[in-house]
Amino acid sequence: MSLPFPNTEGFYVGRYNKPVKGRKINWLKAGILEAHRVLTVSPYYAQELVSGVEKGVELDNYLRTTGITGIVNGMDVQEWNPATDKYLSTKYEITTVSALYYVLVPKNANLKDKVGDFRDLLVQVLSAKPLLKEELQAEVGLPVDRDIPVIGFIGRLEEQKGSDILAAAIPMLVKNNVQIIVLVSVNFNILFS
Repeated sequence: MSLPFPNTEGFYVGRYNKPVKGRKINWLKAGILEAHRVLTVSPYYAQELVSGVEKGVELDNYLRTTGITGIVNGMDVQEWNPATDKYLSTKYEITTVSALYYVLVPKNANLKDKVGDFRDLLVQVLSAKPLLKEELQAEVGLPVDRDIPVIGFIGRLEEQKGSDILAAAIPMLVKNNVQIIVLVSVNFNILFS
């Protein structure tokens, strides 16, 4: 066997370091040991993987030794900002939450002065979101009704992403008058092969 690694010592399944007939190479372990950097989908998941044998699937010691970095898996709040998003016809700001806290827990502030500011922000958000929801419903061809719940799914059609769970839930959701909007990426070569 001609491996691309300079040394296969330590790549075997379990605690074995030398090749023994019948023992198999653990390619994930080999990748971890040879990688310049190991990344995963979130900081929390990186911590979970090194927390013990069960979570790290017996690779936790190697991950602790080499190090693992969790990349924040989420949206870019600069690009997806409802106050500046060029695709939203009605803009609103996230400051409502902090304004609510400031109104409910004032520190050395006159409550009467703050209620008006908060009310303006609250009206802005509460009026914008239903309007945007109605625009989305119309754009995708659903009945426009601000009282109908809308669920969105954006992802790949793979079990790993939960699309199987969504597919199983669709009949119950539709029966309960829930609208579903799905935006997926599909590899048509795999899908229709």
